[in-house]
Amino acid sequence: MKGKKIAKEAREALIKAIDESGASIKTCCEILLLSDRRYYRWKKWREPKKRTAWNKTRPEEIMAILEVAKSEGQADLRAAGLMVYGHETGKYYCSPSTVQKTLKSNELAAPYEPPRRKRNCKKPEVRDLITAPNQIYCYDGKDFFLTNGLKVTVVPILDIGSRKNLKNGVYVKSFDGKDLIELWDITLFEQGIDTSKLAILSDRGSQMKCDLVKNHLTEKWSVTLLFARPYTPDDNPWIEAYNKSLEYHPARPERFETVQDVIDWANLHGRLHNDYPHSALGYVRPNDEHVGLGNAIRQQRKENLKLARKERLAYYYDCKAKAKAKEQESGKRLEIVHNSFTIC
Repeated sequence: MKGKKIAKEAREALIKAIDESGASIKTCCEILLLSDRRYYRWKKWREPKKRTAWNKTRPEEIMAILEVAKSEGQADLRAAGLMVYGHETGKYYCSPSTVQKTLKSNELAAPYEPPRRKRNCKKPEVRDLITAPNQIYCYDGKDFFLTNGLKVTVVPILDIGSRKNLKNGVYVKSFDGKDLIELWDITLFEQGIDTSKLAILSDRGSQMKCDLVKNHLTEKWSVTLLFARPYTPDDNPWIEAYNKSLEYHPARPERFETVQDVIDWANLHGRLHNDYPHSALGYVRPNDEHVGLGNAIRQQRKENLKLARKERLAYYYDCKAKAKAKEQESGKRLEIVHNSFTIC
């Protein structure tokens, strides 16, 4: 039996057989090919006591999370959105995983879908530039079709550092280099930043890499132009993710009757995206990250979690003290009853 794992029922049966055999423990262990040390260890084994974590979520916090999750205004929020809501309103302070665990235990969470495997991004020179907002912008085109079959292209511009949608260009049928020059002039003028430290990332579309656009952006605005490799969307995943949201967002209209409908949707989606907590920013809204409030918000949430941790520790010790006092009180009652029987 050396080196083999023995089931609990088998261990109990062996211990009982050794104790009832009448022979010495050493002799029985030799017959069973069992070391006496292992026998004594089995003999001393006791069922471990179930412990309660001191950092366990308090009932008040659980009730607050469930109340918010069931409310009409926040019913469509995921765990991350509920976490942000709790920190901003002060109703509860916890992490997204705690909210998800609470929702799942109360059958309020959606079924889990394992994420798809991501391909390795092989453009480190781009990621090294993402240190703050207004460091690197990206853009690409997204096609929509009206009910009459007319193609309308939306060209969103995204700040990768803050994930904010800065501007949207909408063009019927197609767009050329002059349209991009006008779009970039308006966007860069509105931002009012030092463009000499700015880089712009795009794919190798004929409009993006034409000499007219490259010369205008490099000479007038002194920006650095970066181009993704052909047939490699992973080189510019930020704009690809934004375009996917533009296509499959729950608020997207089922159909577009006119070009103005596409314009209205592009602008509405930009507002929704900029005012929604982004996971890559630590669930900070792109609008807040773009103006430099991201670090302050994340730090405040850390302080909130520290405060909640202290409150949970105090609650844990309070419950432990009450349980001990209740146990002592129960013991005194038993002693009084015993003494009364003795006197009788």
